Amino acid sequence: MTSNRHPLNGRLLRWALALYPASYGAGARAEVADHAERHITHAGRFAGLREVAGVAGHGARVRFGLTSHRPLGRAFATVAPLAAVLAGTHALLLGWMAVRMATDPDFFAFSDTGAQKDGPLVALAALVAGPVLMAGAVLVGRWPAARVLALVTVVATPLIHLLGHPDLLGRSADIQVSFGLRHADLALLVLNAVLLLVAPPDRTHPRSTAPRVVTTLVVAATVVVGLTAPFGENSTLTGFDLLAPVATGAAVACTTRTIGRAALATALLSAPLLLTYELIGGAHLQAPVLQRVTVLYAFGFVIAFGVVRLTGLLARRSGLSRP
Repeated sequence: MTSNRHPLNGRLLRWALALYPASYGAGARAEVADHAERHITHAGRFAGLREVAGVAGHGARVRFGLTSHRPLGRAFATVAPLAAVLAGTHALLLGWMAVRMATDPDFFAFSDTGAQKDGPLVALAALVAGPVLMAGAVLVGRWPAARVLALVTVVATPLIHLLGHPDLLGRSADIQVSFGLRHADLALLVLNAVLLLVAPPDRTHPRSTAPRVVTTLVVAATVVVGLTAPFGENSTLTGFDLLAPVATGAAVACTTRTIGRAALATALLSAPLLLTYELIGGAHLQAPVLQRVTVLYAFGFVIAFGVVRLTGLLARRSGLSRP
């Protein structure tokens, strides 16, 4: 290997190259090594570390079949923007509910001292900022920034929660952490961000307006339901709960070409919800949530799938009937 100014980067590069499976081919691996070596030889310490991290990430994707030309990689690329906007809109909903709670003088959970309100509210703002900014970056096509914000969400969310509420770790899912935020909410934000991180970066760019449509519908429904429904401890359903599964199912039907790809994308999108209650020990809450989400998701998917197929059929008939 060519000598460089930072021997540590050279050793890390050798370990990163070891992540590539033997099936990748010695020639292809040598080409990757040569390109990376030339880059880290003339780069600074941190630029070299970024190059090594890129090689390690690509090697891991190749090993686990997450590259853009593999079915699983394509499925992750399909669901990545949808997972990002779901996390962002959910975080936006949580922040809005927190502000409503903080400004409600009659809400039973808070004392009269401002310190006991402001501290948790600031912590919650820090928790939801990452997912909201991540979704915004996806919607405007800033994918490198979106991946960085996804990493920040995955790392910072449990860290902020640990520093802000160490005595609440390990409780059940139905216990609220602060301002209505639950452990289930934190897990959903993190796991949806993971879907974006794992997706191959060269195919995450959406080819349709589905993420933007999902965001618009979910935010609009949340605002409408939030302004019309009574606010309080008995308000168990929000616009996000009702419309997010429908809009997501419709988006998957519009962005996947076959039932097999749609099924794989559906399985990946359902993983955060399925894993959430398992990770936090709230499996007894899982069944009613999954039943509602499954029915709404299936409704959106079937309707959109039927519309897409009918539109395609009419377009083909119209093309055949032209002289």
